[in-house]
Amino acid sequence: MHNIEKSKFHKGEYVGYADGCVFRISRCNSSYGNWVAFVTQGDTFDQHFNRPLFAYRLRDLSQKLEALNVVQS
Repeated sequence: MHNIEKSKFHKGEYVGYADGCVFRISRCNSSYGNWVAFVTQGDTFDQHFNRPLFAYRLRDLSQKLEALNVVQS
């Protein structure tokens, strides 16, 4: 997982990078998955605002973040 690392400021959370943005990743109790990623800042903040990413494993979330890097036309 080259785009996710442990957060140095929030215990038990991770930081993800994709599409010029920084995502805050934390555990959740949702039927959509065990992990959720919210955008916190970045170049394309407006495109990803209020669109959280859910996944059951961090590896799956890493793949979803990587898919955001694909050039969107």
